[in-house]
Amino acid sequence: MKVVSDNSIYSLMVPTSRKGPSVKDQGIGVVATPAKTPSVRTDAQLIDEFNSRLAKQQLDWADSDKNGEVSKAEYLEGQKKLAALNDRQYDSQVAERHWAKLDPTGTGSLSEDELREGLGQLLPVKVGHLDSNFAERLRAKQTPA
Repeated sequence: MKVVSDNSIYSLMVPTSRKGPSVKDQGIGVVATPAKTPSVRTDAQLIDEFNSRLAKQQLDWADSDKNGEVSKAEYLEGQKKLAALNDRQYDSQVAERHWAKLDPTGTGSLSEDELREGLGQLLPVKVGHLDSNFAERLRAKQTPA
């Protein structure tokens, strides 16, 4: 059998470059999207987010009847469990003082919003920032001499 260019076997023996269809041939438009930058939040927003997460965790942990509020008994029992988990001695007087700060009106139970406000007063949090000189000194210490 003679192999010539019009035989189908000829295409198997001769290397050809295969080029896939281009984006233009397929009619697909390419749209460049700008890089997503994280949103800049203020210090107050960061602290509020922290307090919200803390209140939600506390509510999930202590709200044993799952009614959306933490009663004084639930809070104190939750603090007792937390002390045992952390191998600390439970101090009922400290827990009572914390509850008094969390519930200054004396209603006996706290919603998530009230819990967030109370935790914000009980555990004052601030956002720290390094000044540029301090950051440079830290970098200089980390670089090998």
